[in-house]
Amino acid sequence: MSTATPRQLFGGAVSAVLPTTVLDVSDLRQVPDSQEVFLYPESDAFLSVEVLQRVPPEDDAEAVRYHFDVLAEENEAIDTEIMDIRPLQLEPKKAITSEDVTPSPMFLHGRQRAHKFNQPRANEVEILIALFRIATSKARADVLVSGSIPTESVELVKQDTIKSDFQALVSSFHILDFALFAPEVA
Repeated sequence: MSTATPRQLFGGAVSAVLPTTVLDVSDLRQVPDSQEVFLYPESDAFLSVEVLQRVPPEDDAEAVRYHFDVLAEENEAIDTEIMDIRPLQLEPKKAITSEDVTPSPMFLHGRQRAHKFNQPRANEVEILIALFRIATSKARADVLVSGSIPTESVELVKQDTIKSDFQALVSSFHILDFALFAPEVA
């Protein structure tokens, strides 16, 4: 794992450990309020956290598969493979504003092949996803923590570092304020 530090995400509603070497994409361009994206310099690899509407499958394994399939469709993937889907058991972390607890995520490890930037040859990208499903009396949401590692443009040693960084992000992921997921009142 690279040198890491705790970071506040979504205006302090979430905290997580991230490598000090990643660039916050919002410092480079506009990013939707529902996303936090961190880019590894000198590569196309990135880590992201995204707050999404909760998807219909109630089964967590089916839900994480659904998110992987949507990602493949958005990337116009020509080939996909899921190597692993399993629940992760993390230490319960209570919110500071309520009795709600950060849930343990469902993990998916897969790969996708897609053409990037109109290149003639498809690129293989390793995809890591941890799906935190939020279900409280006030809110329902899916939080997708993901890592994207282009296997051809990132050295093998660096790939292992990014995977370790992803593990640190997921294991330290702590929802401090569940109001982040409260439906907006019109």
